[in-house]
Amino acid sequence: MADDTHPDWWTTNQNIREEFSLPEYDPPKFSDGCYTHTVISRLEQEHDCNISLLGIDTRYGDDWEVRIDGITAGLIGRYRNDKGNTIYEMTSSEFCQLIAASLKD
Repeated sequence: MADDTHPDWWTTNQNIREEFSLPEYDPPKFSDGCYTHTVISRLEQEHDCNISLLGIDTRYGDDWEVRIDGITAGLIGRYRNDKGNTIYEMTSSEFCQLIAASLKD
């Protein structure tokens, strides 16, 4: 850990932003304010799987894929807020429901 409250990758991103006088870094969140990395980590442990959010050949504004163990489970919208941080257009509860429903199939 880089400090007592943030993982190394968080601190690295914040340092880059400070170097270029950019707004404070805040990791991607769901629309309800929950950090995606904490929700995804918990779901991966609960379901023994790998969950990823990714865009392939996307343009800004295009939906990204939600993948479970490499298989597409659904799509998720996203945008950047006024500080340039990513917000996913789904609540953490909706995301958890998507994952649970996909794993039942």
